[in-house]
Amino acid sequence: MSEPRGRTDLLKPSFEPHAPAQPLGHSLLHGPPRAQHIVVVLGVGPGLGLDVARIFAAQGYAVAILSRTKARLDAWAVEVSLASRVLRVAPARPLSLAFGCDVLDSAAIIQAVKDIQAAWPERKIGTCVYNASVRKRGPFLEQRPEQVRDGVQGSIFAGFAFLQSVIGAMVQHNNGAGGSVLVTGATSSTRGREGFAGFAASKSGLRAICQSVAREFGPQNIHVAHIIVDGVIESQTMLDRFDFPKGSRFPDGAALLSPEMAKTWLFLAQQRPNAWTFEMDLRPAKEHF
Repeated sequence: MSEPRGRTDLLKPSFEPHAPAQPLGHSLLHGPPRAQHIVVVLGVGPGLGLDVARIFAAQGYAVAILSRTKARLDAWAVEVSLASRVLRVAPARPLSLAFGCDVLDSAAIIQAVKDIQAAWPERKIGTCVYNASVRKRGPFLEQRPEQVRDGVQGSIFAGFAFLQSVIGAMVQHNNGAGGSVLVTGATSSTRGREGFAGFAASKSGLRAICQSVAREFGPQNIHVAHIIVDGVIESQTMLDRFDFPKGSRFPDGAALLSPEMAKTWLFLAQQRPNAWTFEMDLRPAKEHF
């Protein structure tokens, strides 16, 4: 077994100048050039996933959006295609395409990544977002094995299949340009609260996979980051759950807002290899932690 690598093999003189630092938010995404770059977002619903797709499309990138139900994705794909604020000429092909993909079926994830690459043969997979999970909660003695199984499938097995597929594509096709893989975590990624035994097991397992993959592929110019979402995300579903009156919202600082959250995914994907973040947490100001 080789000796642990020290820092002396890295800290050697180079006379190549560093690229100039750009103002916050103005950098290109890490990885292939914009005209060759595909952004993949798995787990697109009407909240965070869709807002993440929009923010990348607004930068002029081709965006593949994936979820279990393709029918509702098709209309969103048209909207996302029109979101670009930087392209002055309409591209020959749509800037966003929808792909059906059920996280309870790892084979479907692997096939979807192949389909994405085939849909844009002139482009390369460069930024990938895993935003899916299966959240089951309840008293420990009442949780059923199949609920735990689905949670583990939705985070660990599906996450593993997604990371393996997209990182494999980056290694094979990106000629050293690398890319970014951004994985959405939760409070349960680091803390097993009462009632969340199965969910905590699955989310903490996904976090551990990200740690391992980040260490293995960082030297190959692939940035893996894990974002812990610690708090309620405002949505109509959550407002209804709390029986809020129609037209109301959560007070500022009480819940996360997905358009604001999406800026974090863009920021992480724009980081240069000399300043990478592995883990970041997001919570509203009034959340307990």
